[in-house]
Amino acid sequence: MVAFISKVFLIVAFCFCSLAAQNDLILKKEGSSQTADKKEKVKRVDKWFAIDKLQHFSYSCLISLGCQYVLVNKYDNSESEALPISTALSFSAGLSKELNDSRGKNGFFSVKDMIANCAGLIVASSIINI
Repeated sequence: MVAFISKVFLIVAFCFCSLAAQNDLILKKEGSSQTADKKEKVKRVDKWFAIDKLQHFSYSCLISLGCQYVLVNKYDNSESEALPISTALSFSAGLSKELNDSRGKNGFFSVKDMIANCAGLIVASSIINI
């Protein structure tokens, strides 16, 4: 079971890192196309210990647990079959939220929020495998 959890974690971490790197390249392209005179610097405050991180952690954990419950009890999947699906659904919800934030006027993709999402997924996977 521990090997399975580590595989799921590695897949989630790889997807996250590749998307974060892709987002960084997009931001560099946008920044290079603007002149220094027109570009306004917006100070972005993204603290590690904020209510937002607790919300990301909680929602990711609860979405994963909720999906797991539905897949196991309503669709008669086994715990091991349902875990990657519920983890992927929760991860994609958090990623979609961050991508939507990055498209806003003053929004940005928060790596710290995604780390909080991944922490919630790890806790949910641990709860499911108890």
